[in-house]
Amino acid sequence: MEFAFTPRQRLLREAVREFMKGECDPAVTLELAKKKQFPWEIYRKAGQHGFLASYYPKELGGQGIPLLDYCIMMEEMIRHDNRIGMALSLGSIPAKVLLRFGNEEQKKRYLPKLTKGEAVSSIAVTEPNHGSDIRFLDTRAIKKGDEYILQGSKIFITNADIAEFYTVFAQTDPDAGPYRGISGFIVERETEGITAWDIGDKIGIKTTSSCIIEFREVRVPKENLLGKENHGFIYIMEALNEGRIEIASQAIGLARGAYDRALAHAKTREQFGQKIGKFQNIAHMLVEMSENIESAALLCYKALWLFDQGKMDLATSLQAKVKCPLVAIDTCLKAMQILAGYGLFEEQFLPGYLGDALATWLLEGTGQIQRNTVASQILGKL
Repeated sequence: MEFAFTPRQRLLREAVREFMKGECDPAVTLELAKKKQFPWEIYRKAGQHGFLASYYPKELGGQGIPLLDYCIMMEEMIRHDNRIGMALSLGSIPAKVLLRFGNEEQKKRYLPKLTKGEAVSSIAVTEPNHGSDIRFLDTRAIKKGDEYILQGSKIFITNADIAEFYTVFAQTDPDAGPYRGISGFIVERETEGITAWDIGDKIGIKTTSSCIIEFREVRVPKENLLGKENHGFIYIMEALNEGRIEIASQAIGLARGAYDRALAHAKTREQFGQKIGKFQNIAHMLVEMSENIESAALLCYKALWLFDQGKMDLATSLQAKVKCPLVAIDTCLKAMQILAGYGLFEEQFLPGYLGDALATWLLEGTGQIQRNTVASQILGKL
């Protein structure tokens, strides 16, 4: 059992660290967050360096590296600057369902732009009346000849106002039973009948938008159907289960970033004639933060390793998705205590880290729902 990073993983992490140091001026990235602007310039440069969706196969513009290696890179981006790192990592996660279940023509048409940093994608599942409960969807896709007519609305859709395309899920068989009759479609944002707008200010992930999308009599060619008709629920679940491990990895990056800043402050800030790191209470908080981060990271890495080995364990993946955000939230709160008044200011990154950590707890399903699923895996039928 080997716990050390491989030489390649260390090189990837160092390359990403140097990139972030060179491209992320804190004053500039803070301004982007305040204005709620996606960091397009850095996103494109990251694509040129091969840092985006690098787990995609080479024929789609990726590097074909394991998901674990990619998440180590993503973790380092977020650790250095969450404002940029979160935006970079969320550009391609929504396209997982297309990567997994799209045909070759669909994948070659849409996915290479994501690896190059030329486009972002969105996945449109959540609706005003359907969040955790997606047994049925209100959005409808009615087949007429060689097209589907899409009608309905989605909410909390990341980057929907700037995405080049969406993977949209809609009810194609309203009379089907629970979890059945749902289908997926690739829908380009510029298609007539689509309107998308940002809902408003969020506590976290400020350089990405969270949008409402309205579909009004949107015509979707039958060629844009993802996989098989009425199999969409399976596709959603499989893609989300993979994406949730990436969200857990984001949370580890946030926790490490907050810890780094707290540790640096404890080593330099003086009170009562000594560095505050010498006070036992501060020292113990730092030790506890480190313990929690390392244990959560090991759970996350295990889930990623199992996925890369083709042995994905749902309980392990969901436990990582639950545990890592909670550790990130707790670490951010402790770091803010160590920085005291300084910790309240966005210039110190900690409010942003905390806001993003709260978002990772909610993204792709709440922790409570995921614990229900883990319980069913552990307990089985009672």
